Amino acid sequence: MTYGPLPATAAAGGGRITIPSGRGSGRRDVFALASLLLDYPDDDLCASRDRIGEAIASLPRSLASADLREFWAWFCTADPSQLRVEYVKTFDHRRRAALYATFAPYGDTRRRGVALAKLRDAYHRAGFVERDGELPDYLPVVLQFAALAGDDAADDVLCQARGGIESVTKALDAQKSPYAAVMRAVERCLPAPRQSIDPAGIGLEFGIANLESTVNHAFVSTAAGDGCDAESFAVDPRLEVPA
Repeated sequence: MTYGPLPATAAAGGGRITIPSGRGSGRRDVFALASLLLDYPDDDLCASRDRIGEAIASLPRSLASADLREFWAWFCTADPSQLRVEYVKTFDHRRRAALYATFAPYGDTRRRGVALAKLRDAYHRAGFVERDGELPDYLPVVLQFAALAGDDAADDVLCQARGGIESVTKALDAQKSPYAAVMRAVERCLPAPRQSIDPAGIGLEFGIANLESTVNHAFVSTAAGDGCDAESFAVDPRLEVPA
């Protein structure tokens, strides 16, 4: 499983985000569970399926939790080898579905480098540091940060990642991939779009200008009664947190 951004005070250890209780009030649990479910299904993740299923079942009823339950109906019964083949086929062999939030909007350009630097700076301002060897726009890392950081810092990063999240969701929907349900759950819990300036100097919503065309989705806000609010969630005690 991925090692994502961790509090700077705990960066010397080896903790990782793990399974939330599912008994929180919504949004943070959705981000934490999506961070796990979008990671490579290694032996540790597959061995934790029962606990993850319990957490999903305990989520408050909402459109986002229904999406996760839809995905779980497939994930919990598939053979681990099948899960790994599907994961590689879905995310490693299709550029448009790559799990990197700045890749779809910017490709391999200088603008992507600027966007990566903005994400890294946002992590550092919130007192987090990313693990060596992991790009800051890797979606399980972005979602781990969103589950752990304060609301303002989490919303800032999610707004920066929004274009990539939209593009990956669209690609997975087109493939009819089971993973599309996880991305839809994430979309439902995104903050409202913010108008900002593109790193290249073009005025737009950060990341919305993607390589295909602008995607106009109807996002479910926290005020729409979908259960995706910003209350805290419980994580496994192995997770590194500041003392």
